Amino acid sequence: MSSPQSETKLLHATASALDAQRDKLPRVHAPFRLPEPIAVGRQITELGRSITELGNEYLIRAAAPAPQEHTVLTAAFGNAVGGVAQAASALGTVAQQLAFIAHSADRRGEPGCEGEHTRAGQLVECAVETARDDLAEASQALRDAATTVSPAPAPLRQAALARSPSAATRNSSPSAMTAPTSPARPALARAR
Repeated sequence: MSSPQSETKLLHATASALDAQRDKLPRVHAPFRLPEPIAVGRQITELGRSITELGNEYLIRAAAPAPQEHTVLTAAFGNAVGGVAQAASALGTVAQQLAFIAHSADRRGEPGCEGEHTRAGQLVECAVETARDDLAEASQALRDAATTVSPAPAPLRQAALARSPSAATRNSSPSAMTAPTSPARPALARAR
């Protein structure tokens, strides 16, 4: 299995790729413009590729012996697959509604058809926002896993060791046992 550093890089790179896909979706703000059907189709295709890549990463980790970091990574990639699949599903709704709007464009002046077009546009807007949210959640799941897997920088590890109960028992002198652990706190504050 890869090192924690390489896993962290992969998680962050994958999260950034999902953010880039989310940024290609239209922002929902007034006035909302319907996306182009071809652009939606391309985005669905890109999300399909992402699902395949995330699924492969999940499979690699699920098949590996199960140290703790593999479990965290497996869950992260599984969560990301779910989020991206939900985003693709939402874009499927967008494609369906855009097809309805295009198919019924010649009936737009008929009674009742205007309301159907308005509802279809509202569904598109809602589905685009849902896709954006799903991609943001998938990206965040990967970043959270990167934080979990990433080893703490050396100053943070040393500060954590200084505060640990086992560090106090290693030092048998009474003055070491009663010394406050507050000097470690500034190191944490500086590191953040």
